[in-house]
Amino acid sequence: MFRQKQEIIKFSDFMNKGKDIISVEEMEIMKKGKTAGYAFGLSMLPLAIAPLTQATTASAHEAVTVMAQGQMYDKMIIAFNPLIDLIQALAYPIAMVVVLGGAIMVMINQKEKGYSMMMGAGLGYVLVNMTPMILNILVDAMKSVV
Repeated sequence: MFRQKQEIIKFSDFMNKGKDIISVEEMEIMKKGKTAGYAFGLSMLPLAIAPLTQATTASAHEAVTVMAQGQMYDKMIIAFNPLIDLIQALAYPIAMVVVLGGAIMVMINQKEKGYSMMMGAGLGYVLVNMTPMILNILVDAMKSVV
């Protein structure tokens, strides 16, 4: 019912299918265009190589030292900020409970224990609020060591 049409052609005709035959003059023009293209490419070569020749090299030790000095300390401070904020927020209520407990101890005639509890609560509250300053002093000291 349906028959396929078979055609036998040469291999060279198959490979050149869809291509026009080029004359000798056109071939000479194409060769001149190729040499002009090569000349243009070679003239652009210094622009392509310039970034490679102007680049400065850095050793791995310098990169690690810069990273360690600058960013490590900043990351350490940022990492401890939430913990310090939490402790500072809890310091006042805890100190108040301890001071009230010390006042009760004074009321039941245990003055030494009551006063020591109140003194410890006050000193602890002040030290907790001074923690960021102490941490900054430690970070500055570590920067000077490295």
